[in-house]
Amino acid sequence: MKPINRLSLVLFTLVISGWSQGRFLAKLNLDNAETYPGLPSNAVTRIVAQGDSLLWVATGGGLSKSSDFGRTFVSFYPNKDNLPRGGISAIEVRDSIIWVAGVFDSSTVVGSLQTGGGLAYSKDYGKNWTYVPQPVDSANARYQPWDGQNVECLPVVTPVNNTTWDIALTDDYVYIVSWAGGLRRSADWGQTWQRIPLPPDSDDRLECGEPITFMINPRDPPNGNHNHKGFSLLAYGDTLWVGTANGINLGIIEGNDCIRWRKYIAQNSAISGNFVVALARQLYQGRETIWAVTLPAESAGEYQAVSKTNDGGLTWSTTLINERAYNFAFDDSVVYVASEHGLYKSLDGENWAVYRPVVDNAKREGIYTHQVYAAAVDRREGQVYLWMGTADGIAKTADDGVNWSVMRQALPAGKKGQPEIYAYPNPFSPTHHNILNGDGHVRVRFHLNSGATVKLEIFNFAMERVWVSPWEVYSDAGDYNLVWNGRATDGRQVANGTYFCKLTQRRGTKDNEYWNKLIVIK
Repeated sequence: MKPINRLSLVLFTLVISGWSQGRFLAKLNLDNAETYPGLPSNAVTRIVAQGDSLLWVATGGGLSKSSDFGRTFVSFYPNKDNLPRGGISAIEVRDSIIWVAGVFDSSTVVGSLQTGGGLAYSKDYGKNWTYVPQPVDSANARYQPWDGQNVECLPVVTPVNNTTWDIALTDDYVYIVSWAGGLRRSADWGQTWQRIPLPPDSDDRLECGEPITFMINPRDPPNGNHNHKGFSLLAYGDTLWVGTANGINLGIIEGNDCIRWRKYIAQNSAISGNFVVALARQLYQGRETIWAVTLPAESAGEYQAVSKTNDGGLTWSTTLINERAYNFAFDDSVVYVASEHGLYKSLDGENWAVYRPVVDNAKREGIYTHQVYAAAVDRREGQVYLWMGTADGIAKTADDGVNWSVMRQALPAGKKGQPEIYAYPNPFSPTHHNILNGDGHVRVRFHLNSGATVKLEIFNFAMERVWVSPWEVYSDAGDYNLVWNGRATDGRQVANGTYFCKLTQRRGTKDNEYWNKLIVIK
């Protein structure tokens, strides 16, 4: 049994928002600036293309934009650009319009809880933004008209535990799904929001004109309904797909206030589990396939996998069984699945191969995690680029993973006001940070004013050398990293404690030595 409770939601948020690792901010203190260069965080959860050259990146530290197909990025200050607070939990674009939602941790009497940071939209490709407060209800908003009835609703009066996880745009509405807030839509750019009933946990259908005798209530059963907690969303034409903590809901819009619902759960269909955290639509040669990340919820026999239907929900099948997936991308018939163990690719949706860990040979930079949260395919430059978003930065390839270009954010080293070298993350946990092939990894950042041969040594508190790198030759000036996996030369993982990093830069017969302190905590 795996109950969907507050702990499950928080753990889910840690994974999706990337708060748990890879977060290294490099904001500049520019009082009059509206943006700052680079990414706000290396934890990347969505990558979305818009217009002729824009690329949007949602991260655990905020929103970033590229106007040149991803060659360079700038990031937004929320308080100066009317953007939501915290990390970006949802993003959607349609023509020149973009909507985003935010999430942050708030301190309460019961501890730190996920909190909706509000939404924001732009009508002009992100040039100007309008902030929209997180939708909440007044305490006396007990009833709402829907389908000719007054539907009883539990008023959601706080943004705490009321985070927007997905957004969908149509010609007439912006739709959002939130945990406590459920499914809502707005026809006036977020000035007002209409709550939309979904079937209760006990029913698989909700017909137009049918008396609604249940309350819209996201509390745990028996007082509420898991199906009123929203996590994923699709909207197109007269069709809605909503993923909740109790299945996949297919809605057919039959009137202004009338939606006919069918709910698919593991107990009435072949989806793997009822906790549905991502939905995506693939169109190829006139054929539609709906893909879903379906995780185990409360009932025995559920399991994590990818579920899909190519006949509008009449039949379902599963693939990538026991894989913890996060999201999808498509290139005609090709399917990409971002997952806990890497980026998967399939030509037929049944047989899968996973990409090898990313290495940028030109920058001598790698991605030190197997977890891939996002993927995107971009054809706008005349060739196909595949993008990958991880807990340790973003990467793109034009040759199907043979060569990668990695983009990460880090504070500069060896420049005015900055140390000559520094280690990050610091403190460093070899069992939690940047895990790849069973080892954690810490980077030692340094700057070269000209080419040099470089060596890194790690000493314990007694000044005994525990590890040394080979000499590395760097021909050009620039910012670089050397990486240590937290193990001594003999392969043993080092003990907790204080360590010292010594970086030697050799030019001819002259050595320059730089030191920095590193805390290791397992």
